Amino acid sequence: MFKKLLFFTLSFALFALAICDNSIKITQTLSSAWEGHSTWNVVLENIGDRTIFGATIVAESGLTLEKPENLWSLDPLGNNRYALPAWLCQNGGLLKINGTHTFGYTNAQPTAAVFSVCDIKY
Repeated sequence: MFKKLLFFTLSFALFALAICDNSIKITQTLSSAWEGHSTWNVVLENIGDRTIFGATIVAESGLTLEKPENLWSLDPLGNNRYALPAWLCQNGGLLKINGTHTFGYTNAQPTAAVFSVCDIKY
């Protein structure tokens, strides 16, 4: 079961990277799972050659939050769209080259959500 979840997650992460700006790599890791729920750690990595000062993270599919607090370390924008935290952007750039930012969520589904990145600000 875990191998299927991992394959599913990695497949969608690669798909999201293929259709978006390839400056940010998305990696999801299953933290825990129980009774149809799962908690995920998501690492955003700047694989480009410029510092990133902002970006929008879009939950394309598979994200079911029972309450807003079930997604942390991103700022909500509405309509399954999230911004990188303002406090990071105010400290001289969010993601330096090869830098990372981690956020997490508890999904009311046993599988990972599919995320993409758009509106990257350099």
